[in-house]
Amino acid sequence: MADRNALSKIGLLFMATTLLVMMTGAVVVADHLSGRLTIDEQVTAGTASDVGGHAN
Repeated sequence: MADRNALSKIGLLFMATTLLVMMTGAVVVADHLSGRLTIDEQVTAGTASDVGGHAN
């Protein structure tokens, strides 16, 4: 028979982990919907060739 005290501690750990994941997901979705989330910055293709200021 399993120990009830140990099972309750494991249950609390799973509950806390689940709440953390749900709250993180809610913040990410809310930021995405409001347009504040930027994953990657857009880089133009020609910017690396202009390093040093020398024109060809």
